[in-house]
Amino acid sequence: MAFTGALLACCALSAHADFQSSITVSLISPGGISNIPGGGPPINAVQIVSPLNFGTGITYAGGGAVGTWLLDNESITFSGDTIRVRSYAGDSNSAGASITGFLGFGGEHARYVFDGLSIAGKTIVGLSVTTFDDFLTSGVSGLASSVSAASLVQLVDADTVSLYLDDIVFADRGVNIGNSEDHADFLITLITRDAETPPGNNDVPEPATLALLMAAALGAGTARRRRG
Repeated sequence: MAFTGALLACCALSAHADFQSSITVSLISPGGISNIPGGGPPINAVQIVSPLNFGTGITYAGGGAVGTWLLDNESITFSGDTIRVRSYAGDSNSAGASITGFLGFGGEHARYVFDGLSIAGKTIVGLSVTTFDDFLTSGVSGLASSVSAASLVQLVDADTVSLYLDDIVFADRGVNIGNSEDHADFLITLITRDAETPPGNNDVPEPATLALLMAAALGAGTARRRRG
């Protein structure tokens, strides 16, 4: 079952924590890319980012299965409890708007998938997403006004997040060299709560057990009074 963005937990939400283990990044584009006639073959690239490399992440210059498909200025990095994705326009759609160029097919999105997200002592219960320049929380959004940032990101399960690349439409930055400067910086921040230990056990007795314990305690108190 999929979780939706900006889901709030009822208790003990985390203000900040850090990813603790390697993250698997997949680039999936079932329809290929738009600037190849017919879209070309589907893309299914997988690259692992270790904690030592969270800050540098994935770039075209760094290579790798996913990095090979990035444009020069694009990047995927990790900081604290956030995923940072800088995505640039790779093509234009039929209306002339800037798009990534990655294509969905058969009802399946082109997307980045971030799997193995893990924060020590925490359970991931939701996320928030903004698209302001330089990964800020306010300022200039890189998305067209018709596109909601929240609609592009999904918490698939407790350790997996997807970013839909085929639904991105970039804002026109008005540069006279085509769409090459149109881009958006996605700041995806995970929302967490304290993990139960062990899972499913909150150390509160079931009602029937609690009643038995209370009855036993009352009985013990009566016995003590009688002996006194």
